[in-house]
Amino acid sequence: MNEVAEHDHFHAVLFDLDGTLLQAQMTEFIPRYVHALASYCADKIDPQRFEKSLLHGIRRLINIEGDGRHTNEERLYIILADELGMAPELLQESLAYFEQNGLEDLHELIHPVPAAQQIVAACNAHDIPLVLATNPVFPRFMIDARMRWAGLEASSFTHVTSYENSRYCKPQLGYFRDIAELLGLEPEQCLMVGNDLSHDLAAVGVGMTAYLVDTWLVEREGPSWPCEYRGDHAALRRFLAEHVC
Repeated sequence: MNEVAEHDHFHAVLFDLDGTLLQAQMTEFIPRYVHALASYCADKIDPQRFEKSLLHGIRRLINIEGDGRHTNEERLYIILADELGMAPELLQESLAYFEQNGLEDLHELIHPVPAAQQIVAACNAHDIPLVLATNPVFPRFMIDARMRWAGLEASSFTHVTSYENSRYCKPQLGYFRDIAELLGLEPEQCLMVGNDLSHDLAAVGVGMTAYLVDTWLVEREGPSWPCEYRGDHAALRRFLAEHVC
């Protein structure tokens, strides 16, 4: 059994969002989001080309590690400029329009998880730093909306990763190292909680302990990471009560 988890309390907890703190239909959520942005730009860029490039850009953020000099937002601008000749301002305008006029249409794809709300509240009651460690391929307003729809408060988290403030994505190890450094902690002092066997369990690659929430498990092709702890939300709450709360 992991030495830190067996004998000590963790000093911080990183929570994945989709499939961990909320139930989400992301296979529909992402295409609808991308389609809405493409529609706004349709008079300037062919919508099909835009959708293809934006989805390709999101995949590149996840699958190709950057050099750490650019945020994920900046990397996406570079990709779209290279593939479409698209100025950053056009994407910014599209996002602003979507936030005001199309965002609420995605509400129906997000469902609260009362057990997750209780878990976050229990951790907050013990004054431990929490990080909303959602994969930072979206702007902050998209993350805030999903938290709101899930009945979560942004103020519950010391840090929320978004594409504006992150240089890496899960499962890149730089993502987890950056969070530990921001918290002023060693990775071994942190617990990563998530439902993705590849993206979330990669935290063990920098020395973090991972807890796999298997209520809505996500399995992908890719590296296999060891997992010492797993269970549903009820089991997670018991684990946190012993090792965090």
